This record gives sequence, structure tokens and C-alpha cells, in this order.
Amino acid sequence: MTLRTRQREAPPSAVPLPITVRRLRPGDDAVLVYLAEHNAAFGSLEEREPLEPLSEGETVAFLADDRTAAFVAFAGDEPVGFCYANELYRRHTALRHLCVYEIGVSERHRNHGIGQALLDSVADHARTQGISRGFVITNGSNHAAMALYEAAGGSRTRDDDVVFAFTWAF
Repeated sequence: MTLRTRQREAPPSAVPLPITVRRLRPGDDAVLVYLAEHNAAFGSLEEREPLEPLSEGETVAFLADDRTAAFVAFAGDEPVGFCYANELYRRHTALRHLCVYEIGVSERHRNHGIGQALLDSVADHARTQGISRGFVITNGSNHAAMALYEAAGGSRTRDDDVVFAFTWAF
């Protein structure tokens, strides 16, 4: 999971709309479609293309999966941020951990606390589920993400972590 932001001028001084954050549930199919189709507003610099939405069956499975917590921040009815976290089982220490898999805030809504509100929702969810540990993977060069995760109480445990990605053909 990598979020990269480009340098830009300070955000406008206009007060943003009130933001509400809620967990997606079955029936929120249109929100997932919106996030995929408007990926350019949320994605990193390398991920500016619209994405293909999940199929109808995949959308139903995604929204019904209790081990996937998808939170979306709304300004009115407009999705302006999202965060997905997946519950993972481990063989030691604590059975259940939460992996913050992806987070994004639309460019025009950045620097208004939405990322923090989304991570707060993930933390609240973890506590209600009895999950005491979690993690996120990012790049050390992604200064915005590093600052967000540190502000949310995260700590970098190792300087030499490396992430390998796999693609399996079928």
C-alpha cells in the first residue's frame, strides 16, 4: 500500500463540509463503483487511471465479508476518503491482527483530518472486535503517509522491511 502525494499549494481556506465516516455494508455497491471509477481523485501518482469495479458477485462478497472492514468518509453524499482493513489470522502471539490495506483521500479534501478520522474508525472497529494489534505497509519516502501513521500512534519497528509483490497467472 503506497500513497504518494505531489507537492501542491496549501489547501484553500474555505471550511470543508462536515465529514461523516461509516463502514460499508451490503447494499453499498454504488459506493464501491464510485471509488473505482473516480480512482484518479484518490490514487497515488502511479495509480491515476480509473479502475474496473468489482463484478456484482465480487461486490456482494466484499461487502458481506466480516473480516474486511471498509470505511468511507462522506462530504454530504460524496465519498471523499476511504480505508480498507483486513483481519488476518496469525499462528502466534495474538490470533487476530488488522492489516490496514489501503487508504485514500480525494486531493481536494486532503489536509483536513479525514485520513486520521478513517484510521480512528479502523481503531474503533479493532477495539470492538477484540483485536489489539495491527499494521500497515508504506514506503519510507512517502512522507504524507509516514506522518499520518505516526500521528495515529503507529511506530516503525524496523528500518529494513521489504515488501515483495506476487502475480499468479491462471
